[in-house]
Amino acid sequence: MQAFFRRGYVIYKEKGEHDFTYVAPHSGPALETPTSRDDNSETVASLCWMKTGGTLILSTLPRKRAFGIDFNRGIPKKSESIELFRDFLGDKNLLRLHNFRNKYAWSACNGEDYRKRFKIYQSFWNEARNGKSVALIHSAFNRLKLVPSIMDISTFDGIGVDRKLLDGIVKDINDEYKGFFKEIDKSYKAVVLLEEERAINNIIRVSEKFGLDGMNPDFLENIKADLEAIRACTDKDVMMELERDFTPRNFLQASKKALLNMEPPKVTVEHFFKCMKSVAPKKQLMGRRKHPKGRTVMNIECSRFISFWYPNEAADMIVRILEMVHETG
Repeated sequence: MQAFFRRGYVIYKEKGEHDFTYVAPHSGPALETPTSRDDNSETVASLCWMKTGGTLILSTLPRKRAFGIDFNRGIPKKSESIELFRDFLGDKNLLRLHNFRNKYAWSACNGEDYRKRFKIYQSFWNEARNGKSVALIHSAFNRLKLVPSIMDISTFDGIGVDRKLLDGIVKDINDEYKGFFKEIDKSYKAVVLLEEERAINNIIRVSEKFGLDGMNPDFLENIKADLEAIRACTDKDVMMELERDFTPRNFLQASKKALLNMEPPKVTVEHFFKCMKSVAPKKQLMGRRKHPKGRTVMNIECSRFISFWYPNEAADMIVRILEMVHETG
């Protein structure tokens, strides 16, 4: 095993049969808020790498734009990056910061800071581009909007991997792990409900109230997605009551009722995540080519539940999927 310690990330290499590359773009520390990193994504990625060999690339930077780099986003314009630096430090102009975060990887205090971050960013993706089969490993919040997805795999519009091929492979994985998914169903949904409660408490901490009007744009985006999940899995009366009296208690009650009607967890293909915000992998690994030269690229969002409670099972599933794609692709 070889280890290479770079500025902003670490690389581990071990000979493997298929030369898979595992990348955890958000594995760095959580500064300011505990949810600003993908908890245990590096654990799952490392277990995959230990099973197959190949290359493991782990970010060692926070993804908060003022404090580090979000390797999953694109390169910002220097002027806007510097202009918004103070706003990121002070949480001002929230809608503009929200829109910037959706597209761009960092802010910078001055031109020299911008150049340093740009160099780290380019070096990180230069390493990832060496891989022929690349799995980008993330960890997703256990929110209603994701149920029943315990692991959601994205194909970059079928460019990173053939969508029909992946659908068939995932069906086989779900059949194989059907008993396991049924066994963890109750715990999985209990953790989802607990995460909804945490999210509500965080909204109240920041906004000093719980309501759709004036909510932080990041919070609002997630709450709206959760509401769509509730609407799809409960009676109209439940939604009417929640809309009439939008309180934390009613939101949690509606969430609990929705979960009762949701199917057990399973692996999904683009159930919620469709790589809309994965600006960097699209450009850095695929560029403008319809089909990258022999390169397979998948975005894998493991729920934090499976990443923390069952990381070995998560790694087994990912490796099985990668091997089947490699064998049949």
